[in-house]
Amino acid sequence: MHPIFVELELFGHPIAIGSYGLCLAVALLAIAILSARSAHRLGCDWALALASVGYAMPIGLFSAMLLYWLIGGIQEGWNWKAIASRGVGLVFYGSIPGALIGSYLPARWFRLPWLRILEASIPAFAGAHAIGRIGCFLGGCCYGAPWNGPWAVRSTHSLAPMAHPSVWRHPVQIYESLGLIAIGFVFALVPQDEPRLGVIGSGRRIGSYAISYGVLRLVIEWWRGDAIRGVFWRWGLSTSQLISILVIFVGAWLWRRGSPYPSHITTELLSTDLPNSDQALH
Repeated sequence: MHPIFVELELFGHPIAIGSYGLCLAVALLAIAILSARSAHRLGCDWALALASVGYAMPIGLFSAMLLYWLIGGIQEGWNWKAIASRGVGLVFYGSIPGALIGSYLPARWFRLPWLRILEASIPAFAGAHAIGRIGCFLGGCCYGAPWNGPWAVRSTHSLAPMAHPSVWRHPVQIYESLGLIAIGFVFALVPQDEPRLGVIGSGRRIGSYAISYGVLRLVIEWWRGDAIRGVFWRWGLSTSQLISILVIFVGAWLWRRGSPYPSHITTELLSTDLPNSDQALH
């Protein structure tokens, strides 16, 4: 593991560039660029779409931190000193409501077809998420359970959480990254008018993605080894597994409610009737 990507020197002071932070920055940049590109291909103003993504990013990061602190509060019995000692962390599932709200509100203000752009950008989201998980791998966080299999990994870097203790583990970050890449390729290759997924803006594509990722995360969590994410209930389900189950049900509802073709869900699920956008799609 390489938690420190590179060390620079500025005015005689060393500055460390973390691998996780660098990958997170690349992932956010990829989402911004590719979402703007998707909006442009739909005939929308790419600059306004880029601005919407810009609003979504800080809100999504903040909501990811809120879920991290919430999990810490449950684990620490709301001992604020103990919660503070955990430092700052991010939980991916926590970023979803913040990012959705943070992108939807400006999109409505700019009169952009929010749902259409969102569904067209699914491959970008999957790819950016995969980059983020590579950052987790390099940083040694979100690590796997102890394992001595043929592709087990071990960290000895003192800054890597998975180095305490330094044992061979499942590379679950790579598992998830590969799964996300596979899902992203499927959504990129399947035609946008494929009936089972529905056309862009029908609601079915985002529902299908929610189901796909929810199942992926539900399975991979069984090989996670970090207790900081929170494990609850007598069945040993983690926080992310509980949320994954909810995400799967929501995805199934979206898919069932959606239509193979544009229908009422396009307007009901937060898209707009901007004339020039609709003309560009027809």
